[in-house]
Amino acid sequence: MLLSRRFARLITVVLRPGSTLESTAAAADRSGRLPGSVFSSEPLGVLCSVERGFRTSVATQRKASGETKERNKQKKKDVKKRDGKGEGSHKRKQRWTYSPIEPPKDKDSFDVFATSESPSHPEQRRRKRKVHFDVDADSLPQLPHFSALIASEAVKLRGDKGLAPVLDNDSKLHINGLMKEFCKSGSASDKSLELYVNAELWPQASSRFRRFILRSITPEVRDHLLAHPRYSSRVEKLLFPYFAQFVVHEFSPEIQAYRAIVGSADLRRPHEWYKVSRSIQRKIIYHAGPTNSGKTYNALQAFKSAEIGLYCGPLRLLAMEVYDSSNLDGVRCNLVTGQENRQVPEATHTSCTVEMVSCSKRVDVCVIDEIQLLGDEGRGQSWTRALQGVPANEIHICGDASAVPLVRQLCRQMGESLELKHYKRFTPLTVDHEGLPNGYKDVRPGDCIVAFSRRDIFDIKRIVEEESGLKTCVVYGALPPETRRQQARLFNDPDSGYDVLVASDAVGMGLNLNIRRVVFHTMFKFEGISMQQITSSQIKQIAGRAGRRNSIYPEGFVTCFELEHLPILQEALDLPQSAMSTPEAGLFPEFEQIEMFASKVPGDDMCKLLQQLMAEAKLDGIFFFCKQESLMTIAKLLQKLPELSLRERFTFALAPVNVRDPRVLSALLEFATVYARGYPVCCKLDIPTKIPTTDDELKHLETLHQVVALWLWLSMRFEEQFPGRESAEVVLAKIIRVMDLGLENLSRINEGDSEAFSFGGKADLSDLTHKAAIAQLLTELPMQKHVKMKLPLGVTMGRRRLEHFAL
Repeated sequence: MLLSRRFARLITVVLRPGSTLESTAAAADRSGRLPGSVFSSEPLGVLCSVERGFRTSVATQRKASGETKERNKQKKKDVKKRDGKGEGSHKRKQRWTYSPIEPPKDKDSFDVFATSESPSHPEQRRRKRKVHFDVDADSLPQLPHFSALIASEAVKLRGDKGLAPVLDNDSKLHINGLMKEFCKSGSASDKSLELYVNAELWPQASSRFRRFILRSITPEVRDHLLAHPRYSSRVEKLLFPYFAQFVVHEFSPEIQAYRAIVGSADLRRPHEWYKVSRSIQRKIIYHAGPTNSGKTYNALQAFKSAEIGLYCGPLRLLAMEVYDSSNLDGVRCNLVTGQENRQVPEATHTSCTVEMVSCSKRVDVCVIDEIQLLGDEGRGQSWTRALQGVPANEIHICGDASAVPLVRQLCRQMGESLELKHYKRFTPLTVDHEGLPNGYKDVRPGDCIVAFSRRDIFDIKRIVEEESGLKTCVVYGALPPETRRQQARLFNDPDSGYDVLVASDAVGMGLNLNIRRVVFHTMFKFEGISMQQITSSQIKQIAGRAGRRNSIYPEGFVTCFELEHLPILQEALDLPQSAMSTPEAGLFPEFEQIEMFASKVPGDDMCKLLQQLMAEAKLDGIFFFCKQESLMTIAKLLQKLPELSLRERFTFALAPVNVRDPRVLSALLEFATVYARGYPVCCKLDIPTKIPTTDDELKHLETLHQVVALWLWLSMRFEEQFPGRESAEVVLAKIIRVMDLGLENLSRINEGDSEAFSFGGKADLSDLTHKAAIAQLLTELPMQKHVKMKLPLGVTMGRRRLEHFAL
């Protein structure tokens, strides 16, 4: 490694009051070395200890003007002869030792320690031992130290007229050209990061350094630069040590500020954020296995038998299942999700969604389900936080084996033990190579057709009901969890008349279903920009829903609607669990880290703040920043509300909003605007009473449900400003009831049933049972057909008001 790079990476800058330019220059004149003091009238300097003399230089071959090649060869021979080495011996290596000196601890102290890594946390990176490296002594030209340049500049600034100019016009033009190339050098800019010179400071620092060299250049530096006809890496190596000392000398406040920012953005040890968990010795048990292997069942048995238990699920639907089953088994259990908090008297257990887990409340046993999702690009940070932060004596994590190596690394980093339990699938899973030769006419009872778009789901539902005569249920992510559970009950009940399920990938977790065969409508899914093939892990997760233990089907089958997709299916199912990998864990800083970073960065634009944090933050190699497109979109909207504090902006930005739905996004902005102006945000919504007859009408109800669910989520965090939670929950329940009737209505319409009901007056309501149910529902629901938000008098909400969205 070359001396210039080592010098730049091992430089230690110490603030020492009391030193002056004159004393430094005098010391430099006497010894030719940089003394242990500063080199300017400002109390700032460079301090290095060197065993065998310190020559501030670069590893460039010295070429004195007028010297011939023979003379250079003779000089090398003389050096070897002087050192007692023969003609064929190797060049003598000189051992250099740098001993970084600790700065004083007073308030005026400032130090920069640049290492071979990018600037991250200088205090943690400072090496207190001596760092040894070898330098080729013959490659070091004799260059003056930086203090000599400072002294030369001081003399010229005094305007001594008797001094001869160092540069003539041609030399000045050539050296100025080299300096301009240095200013444009990407490698020099990258190396300057190690000195805490960021991309914003680099243009100014390099430009001033160019002018400084032209002013203060000495004959020795001039000769070495003129020896290079064009800019090269050797020129850069010659200049960079001077640049390193120049920026420390001239830009100490900027370097201090950037160093503080970098220090606050050090996210390499996120487990240290959770002090309670680090204060106890936890035992982590990994239940690894495929779908339908009993791994979650065994973990839940430990949860239910514990004195104080906590379950963390990936979906509200799963949290509700554990909440119901625990209370049925006599284990009193609370339910905590983003939008509701059901407290059971004397409950000792809690079932929650993974985002709502508490990292401060001690428990005996915690279960974290679907642990492989810590590698998810959008939500992975929630699993990482739960694994590192839950203060539990025992943590049972469930999932496939793809995350085992990553979890082992995390446990090693936390200093905790890991016990691994492997499980095998209970029932066989077979690929049906015949598929559906006649299309969806060949659908049979117990089939589950998996599609990846809402429109495809309703198109398939219509085709199956028209061509096979079998009634179908639907399950997809936009449906409320209560509606998904109701659809699952209808599918599992042999007497309900519903024999087929059409679902999205939401069927892959959270529902126990009597599925005989899984049929993949396609193996490709739209991922924001383009169609992408679903992963092997997703294929295994979804296909494994067929033939579950304790279902009415002892064996499961899986096939594809498109026969050309069967090789993709077969390859995914044949892939062993050990070959699957979750390489990195998702991470996103807690509010405390964002607040600390914001204190170092001027301005109140949260969007820019988060962008800068993600750009400056340093992560360990096993972590990645989760995508936060929704958060960034909401943060941009909230720029219009300067009244909100940083914490309030961050809370609103975390709201579970589908940013691709402008109506829900508009509702969030309305809620935030009313809140920012100090008014109570009430949820007095009028429910549409028209039972949906098309999937588009059902989609409007889904949007209305999301708006009310959003209000409930915010009311959990701003209780005083969002009054009337009980009435909002009643409104939500009524919306769900209308949606359930709408899904039943769609099946009747597809069958051409005269019992299909519609308030448009087009269908014959001949079934008295349905008429009675609808009449009862209508007596409970308001009759308005628009969503309206009741706001205090005088509040102006802008052009787009929520009531403009008629449902």
